[in-house]
Amino acid sequence: MILAYDPDRLSRKLYHQMILAEEFEKQGVRLEFITQEMGSSPEDHMFFNMRGTIAEYEREKIKERTMRGRREKARQGKVANIAVAPFGFRYDKVKQTFEVDPQASETVRLIFNSYVSDHLSLVKLARRLEQLNILSPRGSRKWRGSTLSFILSNEAYIGRLYQFRVTHVPPKRRLKPGSSKNTSSALRPREEWIMVPVPAIVPPDLFDRAQRQLKTNAELSMRNTRRQYLLAGILHCGLCGGRLGGHAVQGITYYRCYHARPEKPLRDSEGKTYRCPLTEIRGEGVEHVVWQTMAGLLKKPDKLILELRKRQEPNSTTGEAIQKELKLISVRLKAIPEEQQKLVEGYSKGLYTDIMMHSQMDTISQEQHELGNRKEQLEKHLEVKALTESQEEQIRILSQKIKSGLGNLDFTGRQELLRLLIEKVSCDGQTVEIQTVLNLNNKLNSTHRED
Repeated sequence: MILAYDPDRLSRKLYHQMILAEEFEKQGVRLEFITQEMGSSPEDHMFFNMRGTIAEYEREKIKERTMRGRREKARQGKVANIAVAPFGFRYDKVKQTFEVDPQASETVRLIFNSYVSDHLSLVKLARRLEQLNILSPRGSRKWRGSTLSFILSNEAYIGRLYQFRVTHVPPKRRLKPGSSKNTSSALRPREEWIMVPVPAIVPPDLFDRAQRQLKTNAELSMRNTRRQYLLAGILHCGLCGGRLGGHAVQGITYYRCYHARPEKPLRDSEGKTYRCPLTEIRGEGVEHVVWQTMAGLLKKPDKLILELRKRQEPNSTTGEAIQKELKLISVRLKAIPEEQQKLVEGYSKGLYTDIMMHSQMDTISQEQHELGNRKEQLEKHLEVKALTESQEEQIRILSQKIKSGLGNLDFTGRQELLRLLIEKVSCDGQTVEIQTVLNLNNKLNSTHRED
């Protein structure tokens, strides 16, 4: 005999209840419940099925009410799930949100600074933390690259904690016998995320540099490259913006646009697919141009300083691009209040449900917040009028240190130097554009064009 308190304690899914009851009956096992009698008449079976249907309905309603309550709590700026506290934070029961953990936050800042300043890989960063005897979030002396990647890409460290990012879906892979895991995790659409402000642990510019390095390291991973290409991971198509990948034909190096391939087409404004016209370019030519240009700038610091000054002129291409983006952002920010007002009017007329109203308003508010932050960054960028004497001196010192050993660098040394100084190279088959990054006290960018 199988004894259960109630049918909904056996299972809250009617389908499962029916399967279990049938299997028990086949095996000659009697199924009994404390709260009701389990007979064999058609009426008893009907009542059993009705109880199962009600239990399943109740389960879904409890789930819905719980989720609605958690979402409302998140919209009020409170943490709905205290179990997802990122490393470096701890839960404040009074405010019902996360506060900075002084000791763990120091480790987080060390991770970001070491990763960005020393240009470490995740493996090397893990080894460094282990050498310093710093414990992982789980209290282990062993650090994993996946743990560090999650920390370095978590926006909670710049004050934006996103809740309801993940949902549970059926397993992506076949489960092993005896496995207790019966679901997999998947990201929800971004418009369903709810942002809760928390104290920032690292500055936004440091976080942005870490994101760029994560992306660069992923693109430049040696596991993704069978041959040696000087501009691997930093060379992009000047026509479509896609990345150029290296390949060799009879010992000759070429770079090919990924969007020129049939399996990775582009889409126009009407949704039609097409291939990038830039099929491939000779590697020797573009590599020579980039290396000679950068070597020339490093050997002649006055020329490099002049390039940086040109970039900061009001009529520079960089300044024009920033002004254009600011104009577009201002137009959008001006239109958002009108959209919010129309949404409120539609809600008052009964055109939207509560769920639709909150969802749309949250999406618009999030966009407004992100555009406001971007506008602030661009305005600060325009405030930098000229290089300081200290920055110019640092450029000359950097140039003096590097140019003395340029001629002795092997392939790996030249590649590492270019990756250190260059953020992106664009080539359309005729023109090469180099976007450089110099890590001084402030980040300095310059754009140099070479035909």
